[in-house]
Amino acid sequence: MCMVIFAPVLAIFAFATCGGYSGQLRVRVDCADKTQTNITVSFGYPFRFEQVHFKVPLCELQRHEVLFLEGDFSTPAQFFVAVAVFAFLYSLLATVVYFFYQNNYREKNRGPLLDFLVTVIFSFLWLLSSCAWAKALSGVKETVDSTQVLFLMAACRETANECEALEKPVWTRLNTSVVFGFLNITLWAGNIWFAYKETGLHKTRQRPTRTLSEKQSSFSQRQYSQGSFDQSGPSLGQQLYRQVSFDHSAGGFSLPNSSLSPASVFTSSSRGPLILINDM
Repeated sequence: MCMVIFAPVLAIFAFATCGGYSGQLRVRVDCADKTQTNITVSFGYPFRFEQVHFKVPLCELQRHEVLFLEGDFSTPAQFFVAVAVFAFLYSLLATVVYFFYQNNYREKNRGPLLDFLVTVIFSFLWLLSSCAWAKALSGVKETVDSTQVLFLMAACRETANECEALEKPVWTRLNTSVVFGFLNITLWAGNIWFAYKETGLHKTRQRPTRTLSEKQSSFSQRQYSQGSFDQSGPSLGQQLYRQVSFDHSAGGFSLPNSSLSPASVFTSSSRGPLILINDM
């Protein structure tokens, strides 16, 4: 539920604070001949500073020069915004499916498995994009630093002229975008366990241990039943022994019925022992 509520919100704040940023740097140049010029350097997303140019007075015969900033930080910035946008769209889609198509979501366990894989992928993408954008932001701040920009101007390198930064860029929104990026990492990475539980894979891993315990219990029951049968053995032997009838007067004895072939009985004229021969 936390994923459904906070994932779209954090994704919106992430790409809105980065993708919609625009800043400016205002510099004043006071030449030795008492002329004054205000220069505005405007920049913004996607931070291709090679395309940012501005005119600067040379303080000599009213000439000007055109300067360009250095650096291209568009790749990490656009990567960060793209991950945020796709995460927002997937969060909305997952919310709709989770609330209105619950039966189709759990059919053959395909929905939970897909959600688990996408959650792992987005966690990894948030980690890459947030770290890359955090590093690129430090480069953006260094490029648009007032000291760095003033050093590019030839008029400001002369001691007879005076240069001063009137307005510096505000980095609050970009700093906030980095914070939201790492918050998204925490949210998506923490949701991996809950998405894994929805798949039911952890239950299938527990089944072999249960069957093993069941086999052990059934094996012990069979041993117990076999032991009880062995205890009944002597009583069975006693019953067979009782069935044997001795006939001393007839000079022989009879055996109980069995599956063996009829035995041949040889008697002797004297009252000696009888000899039984069983034909196999």
